[in-house]
Amino acid sequence: MTQPTDASAFADHADFYRRGPYARYMIDRKIVGQAPVSLFSARQPAGHFPDPAMPNVLLYLATRGTREAQFDWGCGRWVGPWRSQDLTLVPPDTASDVTLSGPHAFIGLCLPVSLFDGEETCARERLGRLGPLYAAPFRDDLLLQLCTTLWREGEDSTGYSLFADSALHLVVDRLTFLAQQRRTPERGDRLSPAVLKSVDDYINEGLDGTLRVADLAKVAGMGTARFARLFRQTTGRTVYAHVLALRVARAQERIAMDTTAGLAEIALDCGFSSQSHMTSVFRQVTGRTPGGRR
Repeated sequence: MTQPTDASAFADHADFYRRGPYARYMIDRKIVGQAPVSLFSARQPAGHFPDPAMPNVLLYLATRGTREAQFDWGCGRWVGPWRSQDLTLVPPDTASDVTLSGPHAFIGLCLPVSLFDGEETCARERLGRLGPLYAAPFRDDLLLQLCTTLWREGEDSTGYSLFADSALHLVVDRLTFLAQQRRTPERGDRLSPAVLKSVDDYINEGLDGTLRVADLAKVAGMGTARFARLFRQTTGRTVYAHVLALRVARAQERIAMDTTAGLAEIALDCGFSSQSHMTSVFRQVTGRTPGGRR
């Protein structure tokens, strides 16, 4: 069977996966609600997976993560771990470029732009406000439950259509709320608790590797300079000092709990460049050396 190659031949991302070059990776596809909305699941190996621009908003839910992902859908390239239960949002009419380091799996919700029409705002204006969510993966327990329930219940349950319509509108409202949380007022001098939690989750996930302020800024949904300034105003310390403090805390925990590991091994596992680097930072932060903890 010949696969279509023109993006205009596909109705949405689910159709692209069903009939396009990724057809062999698709597991299942479901249609829910009156809109209607396509849901699909896929499992892919490591590799490069560019998607063409589609008219729908695409909400990904990772069901199997991978060590490193590179995403770019018009907001700059993001690099970091893509964890199970991470959510990512792709704006409409935007080609996406995705590279993943290992096997991964996900559920995709193809949300029509019409779902974002509101009583006081048109869909395009509302979609523009979702900007902070386009920059990097995020997590949310309510969206996780909605997505998994929509997928699990499928299209066969009695009365499911009414639930699906309500759930899909709640998904849209929740996305709008999360984006608003991540936006700080132009003259605001603090990062919101939700943004700080997202940043800390990202740091803790990659504490043993290289962390860049630019990547943390993308998680927060803002420019690097503004993020660094607001982070210091909110926490009282620089991003660099905060990361070092978290590395020291993790090293302290390892030293206390793992008596068989050497200090050099612990240093590398906690993101320090060497044992001497860890010792120097340890002394600055705690006033003691790592060896004094044993």
